[in-house]
Amino acid sequence: MTSRCFVSIDLPPQMKDYLGRLARPDIYWIRWMNPKNFHITLSFLGELNNARITESQKALSEVAPYFKPFSLKLAAIETHQDMLWLVPEDNDVLNELRDELKDKLKSARLGKRERRSFLPHILLAKSKTGRNMRPVIDNFEPREFTVDKIDLYESELTPGTATHRLIESYKLG
Repeated sequence: MTSRCFVSIDLPPQMKDYLGRLARPDIYWIRWMNPKNFHITLSFLGELNNARITESQKALSEVAPYFKPFSLKLAAIETHQDMLWLVPEDNDVLNELRDELKDKLKSARLGKRERRSFLPHILLAKSKTGRNMRPVIDNFEPREFTVDKIDLYESELTPGTATHRLIESYKLG
């Protein structure tokens, strides 16, 4: 049996609550994501069996202690094709964490090879019609939070939604 896994930064509950309140259910052509699933993906690992999950856990437990908790500012709402994203301000520590994680996973032959550069974001909504998204949130105010851990999740995709289950958290520093 395998699990679809990824490594992410989970948002604190108060940040998820704030972002969830920005949703505009009156816009019929947008499917808003469930706030409990809001996260920033650091690495998509793909389908892993139990042995590979254990190897992932080892890699994460080796990377996390090298990084101290850091502040991350969620700065802007952007559109990307048929998606609405929230993007953080450029952050050197976030980029270094992602690079170190990528190297450690690569040496363990884990993770999917990314063809594009790292674009940290939180998926807020998708277009139901497939048409290009346009900005629909006008009351967003940048918010900051402390990143003090990284998480290993498994996700189960079902029509119209994804269910994420935490496998393990790794404290920074």
